[in-house]
Amino acid sequence: MIEDIFEKITEEYCEISPEAIFDWSQRIKIIEHKKKHLLIKEGSYSTKFYYIIKGAVKAYYLLDEKEITDWFAFQNDFIPSTTNHLIGQKSNHYIELLEDSILIELTNTDLEEICKNHHDFEHLYRLTLSKVIYQLRERIASLQFRTVKQRYDSLIELHPTIESRVPLGDIASYLGITQESLSRIRASK
Repeated sequence: MIEDIFEKITEEYCEISPEAIFDWSQRIKIIEHKKKHLLIKEGSYSTKFYYIIKGAVKAYYLLDEKEITDWFAFQNDFIPSTTNHLIGQKSNHYIELLEDSILIELTNTDLEEICKNHHDFEHLYRLTLSKVIYQLRERIASLQFRTVKQRYDSLIELHPTIESRVPLGDIASYLGITQESLSRIRASK
């Protein structure tokens, strides 16, 4: 099973040497958590790097006790450490499982060690960070320059199964609209 996962990562992201894969495989834990489990909580330090074997997650902030969703990830996506790892600050958001999930977990300490020893793995890590940065930049541009319908269509194109896997309230929050507005958009299709 683990060999298939590493092969999938290599196919989807970049070539990784057998030595780097071996080193990585010796340091990981495969974990399973139920839907609603929090991987990261506001005010905590993120000390892990994850790969989603199976499942879905969302990242959100709390504003006046209301969840504001700003990111989704699904199987074959990485969940890189958040800003607290990069700049030594506590997390200002939550990362929650939307489905029962299976993940690969790697500590940031082991991540740094593998990056130091294997440049191809460091390249993989840079690609994962770049993908998240790109997604967040696209989201910002989408909120600034696209209509709600265009944002919705783009989200469905990027994640065709999202409506069956993610609560509509989270999708509406991500799009920056109410759930009622989302229902009208969906009904017009």
